[in-house]
Amino acid sequence: MSETHTSLSTAGGATGDIGSWLSRMLARGGKLPCAFRVHAPDGTTTLIGDGAPEFDLFIRNQNGLRALQSISELRIADAYVRGDLDLEGDVVKAMWLRDLLSDRNVWLKLWRRLQPLILGREKLNPEWIAKHYDSGNVQLLALDQDYFAYTPGVYLSDDDTLEESSRRKYEFAWDQLRLQPGQELLEVGCGWGGMTRYCATRGARVTGITLSKDQLGFTRGVIERYGLDASAHYQDFFTFQPGKRFDAISCMGVIEDLSDYPRVMQRFSELVKPGGRMYLDFASGKVPFGTSSFITKYVWPGTFRMTYMPELMAAIDKSPIQLVGVYNDRHNYYLWARNGHTRWVENRDKVVAQAGEEIYRLFRLLYMGTAGVMNNPSHEVTAYRLVLELPGPGGVRQG
Repeated sequence: MSETHTSLSTAGGATGDIGSWLSRMLARGGKLPCAFRVHAPDGTTTLIGDGAPEFDLFIRNQNGLRALQSISELRIADAYVRGDLDLEGDVVKAMWLRDLLSDRNVWLKLWRRLQPLILGREKLNPEWIAKHYDSGNVQLLALDQDYFAYTPGVYLSDDDTLEESSRRKYEFAWDQLRLQPGQELLEVGCGWGGMTRYCATRGARVTGITLSKDQLGFTRGVIERYGLDASAHYQDFFTFQPGKRFDAISCMGVIEDLSDYPRVMQRFSELVKPGGRMYLDFASGKVPFGTSSFITKYVWPGTFRMTYMPELMAAIDKSPIQLVGVYNDRHNYYLWARNGHTRWVENRDKVVAQAGEEIYRLFRLLYMGTAGVMNNPSHEVTAYRLVLELPGPGGVRQG
């Protein structure tokens, strides 16, 4: 095997093809995040950049090479999912190359905005949620094994485990919601029952709603297994009519799917008791509709988008709800995705046996990409935890 060092190669053959791809990327005005090796289908290896390589990019065939030369993020993601490209090494830093790729796909982006207007959000929501969450619960192989939290935990150290950080996040949410035994919690998007179990074992009565049939079945199993004072229902948040108000509302990793913020605040105001609190955590972007085409095609279609804080804050300001606290969750999100990726790779054989190679590669790319954007020096993507309160007669309670 031969190795060539290049920054912008104009040689022929595979090295020339790689140099052409690199030139097109750098012409977009960015810079390489680090040095890396590219392994071509003909067996040659090209060292890109200066210094020690931090990851390896394997081009398995001509389809992979053509995808790279397109500098289209979606085509490159397609090629990875199919197995035409591979990554090893510091795959999180490899994701920083996304800054040099294009993501136009005008029709895909336009349709995700028009579809709910034409066909109706409530009609489409179950299908959108099922796209990602009804995957035979294979995601559990990447999560903590105590509560199966599918949102970031709270880390005190980069060495904390998924289990430690998830338990700490639920404790934080319980404390911030000021729940007491005998009070009622509404969990919007109950996932695999982690918050339901945590709060119910502390004496709260929990009502969980979800549009994932796989998660619904799993959460009901958790409730039965532990004998919890809780229930889980297949129900859309916007049409949920419980006939009562709750002492608190939990909304973990869900508002990205509920991106009509004024309507969300209206529903919170209807569903929580005066003096009651709401806890939210979520990913956030610097632009209103910055969701990548990869996410729209493979993971969360429809109206899903990273939360746009100016719009969310405006919706809170125009509602009776008050902001109690906001916490930056970016590093927690990075660590959660990084650790989830590690666990996913460790469980590769189990994932492939349960769901197949493409699902393994798809979710691996999702974890790599999530860790990458949450650790990218550009800070175009971040994450937050929010605590809200619907004031009672005496106003917002302190403490």
